[in-house]
Amino acid sequence: MRFVAGIDGGGTSTRVECRDEQGGVLCRRTFGPFNINSTGEARFSALLTEITDFLAGMGTCIAVCIGAAGISNPRVQDLTAQAMEGAGIARWRLVGDHEIALYGALSGEPGCVLIAGTGSICCGKNAKGEFARAGGWGHLIDDGGSGYALGRDAAAAVVRQWDGRGEDTLLTELIAGELGLRSPQALTAWIYAGDKSRLAGLAPLVGRAASAGDRTALRIYRENGEELARLVCAVTARLGLMACDVALLGGLLEHDTYLRTSLIRCLAEKAPELRCVSPRQDALAGAALLAAELI
Repeated sequence: MRFVAGIDGGGTSTRVECRDEQGGVLCRRTFGPFNINSTGEARFSALLTEITDFLAGMGTCIAVCIGAAGISNPRVQDLTAQAMEGAGIARWRLVGDHEIALYGALSGEPGCVLIAGTGSICCGKNAKGEFARAGGWGHLIDDGGSGYALGRDAAAAVVRQWDGRGEDTLLTELIAGELGLRSPQALTAWIYAGDKSRLAGLAPLVGRAASAGDRTALRIYRENGEELARLVCAVTARLGLMACDVALLGGLLEHDTYLRTSLIRCLAEKAPELRCVSPRQDALAGAALLAAELI
């Protein structure tokens, strides 16, 4: 049996989907983490071997697309090439995880995908197959509209209140209650003792404060919604997409959240011809669709 395979390589697990030449899903299987930085080259190579052995057991794999973060690492490229050559798979691609998310969300059709989780990024493609992205450049210089940005802005508002240079906000009480941190020294020490996930973890407190009508929390959502809208407008302008679907992905946008509401309101003002939609398929399906394009 001839088939194609899509692979969604994540930091905790790697998912594989096989499809026949007519596009029918044959199976899905889960393997270990696709992260050479945490597992090392030996375990990464072993993962690739485990996957290619599985594919060989399915029949004749004629094309593979792997979507993952960190694909710019030369060793990821080299070891993947070796694994594909060893398995006799001549047609394969290694792309960013945002690309497979785009293809899955819109079933390969033109449009954009906006992702807001711990980080944020927008990417899209037009009818010519041209691709563009905006954002996703890391929390130190970018990631507006992300969970990290919401938490950072919340912490900033709290220390400003403590300093006497910002308005009173319910966020101060919530952070004190949740974390037991009641001074700027204690809060900053807690933040800098961890990684970016600590600030991203404060994002739910912004939602709780907004639900209580806190002006600062509502402003944080409004400003971050505007940041996300700018990402979308930048991508659609570069691709000449005057009217298209914008699929919303990530924990901050897939549900009825204040950030989603703020984004939709901003886009309605800036680009009313754009349509915010839910994803049609997941990123793994997108990887399989991209694999099928190779043939």
